[in-house]
Amino acid sequence: MQNLLHIFDRPFVESHTSIREGEHKIGQTIALLDHEGDLVDALRDCNVKFALIFVPEDIGVRANLGRPGASKTWEPALRGICNLQDNYYLSGAEMLLLGALDVDDLMNEADKADASTPEGIAKLRELTSQVDDRLRTILAQIYKADIFPIIIGGGHNNSYPNLVSWCDVHDSVLSCINLDPHADYRNMEGRHSGNGFRYAHEEGGLDRYAVVGLHEGYNSRSMVDELRHDPDLRYSTFEDIAVRRIQTFEQAVVDSLDFVSEGPFGIELDLDAIPRIPVSASTPTGFSLEQARHYVHLAASRPESVYLHICEGSAGLAEDRLLPELSKTIASLVADGIKAKRNID
Repeated sequence: MQNLLHIFDRPFVESHTSIREGEHKIGQTIALLDHEGDLVDALRDCNVKFALIFVPEDIGVRANLGRPGASKTWEPALRGICNLQDNYYLSGAEMLLLGALDVDDLMNEADKADASTPEGIAKLRELTSQVDDRLRTILAQIYKADIFPIIIGGGHNNSYPNLVSWCDVHDSVLSCINLDPHADYRNMEGRHSGNGFRYAHEEGGLDRYAVVGLHEGYNSRSMVDELRHDPDLRYSTFEDIAVRRIQTFEQAVVDSLDFVSEGPFGIELDLDAIPRIPVSASTPTGFSLEQARHYVHLAASRPESVYLHICEGSAGLAEDRLLPELSKTIASLVADGIKAKRNID
């Protein structure tokens, strides 16, 4: 099972940690997987509530005709998390830094595919399905160990394995809330970053789905029609919240949480929702980082929440001066999720 993972060791983690005398950083105290064998047993032996896994790919983004760069986000995200202080508010001992999904071979194949041709797109979508299978396998083991996974991508294609892996283990189907300018509910035309929720819902791996902050100009008529007429789907628009101010941000989030939290649900956050940080599909208008953090806090505070997914950050498209901002953004969101979830368990 571990051959699907690049497992991080302490020297590697500390190489991403700025160590200072008299301080303890998360990179010095976070739990690491320290033995081979059955992954479920190894996870249980760690005695943690949270497991962090990075997905260093942008194959699904490319398969959706997007710009590459999300595959490089894992390392600044790791650096940001490692350099959080271990203190009264957050402890490394309660979380496991599992490592990164091994997709090196798939990324090499993707680099050979010409996304400007039908053949290249078909190849990228087939490779995205292989990413699905690998992440689905690892997440199933994390769920079996009764640990809350925090998945850091990578593209939003990874919403699909996040959801269906739960069904592989439990006798229940997940619902989902998503802070995102895009519904990612495109046609089932081959797997990519724009149709993970559609595939999961059509295949019985997603029950209720709520999108918060949909941008009215970024979603097709047919997709909005689907959202409007399927009783399992719900959305609020960014324009209703921030422009027309028909409802507040918190009202939109709480209403969506009430809709999805009758049973277990996943928390999705597409960094595209936050302007002025490097992402695969940037927008000049959106929610503030503070609103995104509050969203994570509200969602993770619900006892029924079972995972957190932060995706679509694009370090490969970032200027050097923006990398620290991306790093600290992801680290803050991860910490908010852990603090909220820990406080209700």
